[in-house]
Amino acid sequence: MSLITLNNKNIGPVNWENKAWCDHDLGDHIHVWQVDINEHLPHIDKLRDVLTADEITRANKYLRSTNRDKFITSRGSLRYILSGYLKCPPSDIRFKLTGSDKPEIDSPTTPKIHFNLSDSADRVLIAIGASPVGIDVELINPKFSYHAILNNNFSAHEAAYINFDDNFKRFFLLWTRKEAILKATGIGLTDHLKLIPSLDGEHVIDGTLLSTANNWQLNSFEISGDYIATIATNMLKNNLRFWSYYVE
Repeated sequence: MSLITLNNKNIGPVNWENKAWCDHDLGDHIHVWQVDINEHLPHIDKLRDVLTADEITRANKYLRSTNRDKFITSRGSLRYILSGYLKCPPSDIRFKLTGSDKPEIDSPTTPKIHFNLSDSADRVLIAIGASPVGIDVELINPKFSYHAILNNNFSAHEAAYINFDDNFKRFFLLWTRKEAILKATGIGLTDHLKLIPSLDGEHVIDGTLLSTANNWQLNSFEISGDYIATIATNMLKNNLRFWSYYVE
């Protein structure tokens, strides 16, 4: 058994910087990009133009135009953002899936960068780093019936925290933390979700639960009061920078 540490915390208000100021040099930073889907609908053709034939086929399988446009916007924006780091045209980037179906860059192979994408409602977040990252964003939906999944996915202490006060926001806070660490480690959904701690503070757990020997930092933040997000990284310094993306 290998013990690891998960450090969960809120990082307060986030300053979203203009993409024009980004030099795409990660160094020892993690970059988080925000994409507003509605703002990009007038540019949907430009975003579609950089997709592969397979991606366009996937987009066309969505029966609802809103879902189709979300896929095109998120995938096209991902390509444009990654192209700044990879120094290549966005249409040249190729992706592959790991054994646990986590997307990663197949080519170009240098520089070696990791990414993760999450979307909810009209918001897309993309995390990029030199080491594995995971990100999850959720719209704070007061109509979501979460009580049915509490017992199977949250510890007794977590369930008590959620039910104490402002429960919808608390539920989505803890949920994004569990999702982000699962995506960072690449293991996907697990039957042991209840055993993955998501309350504030430092937690020591068995690393085999997450198939990792690394310690992890989980930073949570709100977006416009309507969304909650968490980014998970094994870079233990809080070297996060936040960027707003818009297509030109």
